[in-house]
Amino acid sequence: MGKPSHIIALALFWTLPSVVLADVRLPSVFSSHMVLQRDMPLPVWGWADPGEQVTVQFRDQVARTRANPAGEWQVALSEAAAGGPDVLTVSGTNTVEFEDVLVGEVWLCSGQSNMEMGVAACLNAQEEIAAADHPRIRLFHIPLVFRATPQADVDATWTRCTPETITQGGWGGFSAAAYYFGRRLQQELDVPVGLIQSAWGGTRIEPWTPPEGFAAVAAVADIDEQVQLRDPHSSLHKARLAQVLTETETWLGNARTAWHAEGPVPTMPTYPAELLPPDNHQQPTVLYNAMIHPIVPYAMRHLVPGRVQPW
Repeated sequence: MGKPSHIIALALFWTLPSVVLADVRLPSVFSSHMVLQRDMPLPVWGWADPGEQVTVQFRDQVARTRANPAGEWQVALSEAAAGGPDVLTVSGTNTVEFEDVLVGEVWLCSGQSNMEMGVAACLNAQEEIAAADHPRIRLFHIPLVFRATPQADVDATWTRCTPETITQGGWGGFSAAAYYFGRRLQQELDVPVGLIQSAWGGTRIEPWTPPEGFAAVAAVADIDEQVQLRDPHSSLHKARLAQVLTETETWLGNARTAWHAEGPVPTMPTYPAELLPPDNHQQPTVLYNAMIHPIVPYAMRHLVPGRVQPW
């Protein structure tokens, strides 16, 4: 009697080579309800299978590329005029659609407590919250987190500005300073406004500085070394760790010899603190890594003396 067909099929399944197809995906800064920066080239990026063709469509634009060997891809859409809502579609082996996409002004709102403090913690909070119904203002609230190395994504999503969303998360909801600024900007320019909050009260500048910032300034070479030693990918970290492992292996051999000879075992080497991951949010680069790097190179404005320009 022959084997049942479902058993044969199951056996074939387990003997076939494993093929894993990765869906096309984008970082969280791309989501429905987002705002794209007007009048500026628009980078769009994400991940897919190595070599997979990815197509990005927005309004009348179509851009195509292939994922590199690491599974990363990026395209640049041309400048778009303010308006919307529109749909941004990204397709490969699967299709991702972002709806209710606006084009207008996008601003990064970062800093200390004066930027982190939410609307619910300010004067006339109840009235301000009740009036915070602005469909053309969108909020992207990055949570407080720190990391030793630059991160590719962050746990956040775009939301419409409503009395409900303005109070969600953080210290009394979304940044009051950012919201009041964005509200006035939207009223005066009459274009959609996207606000990205990335702020942590009481922080110094060092945690917000990228590794390249310390590497470029000789006066902070000690901080640059500290950053490299904490980064498992850096050559400095690898060299120091190799030295530690050699010292530990030597100690282990000596310890075993002493043990068998019933003699005193030498003191075990201490693992260097400079190689440990960061343990607080005030250490250099850790907030840039977790709260800024995931949104680079999203198109937006920033202030410089005398003018506004792309960041």
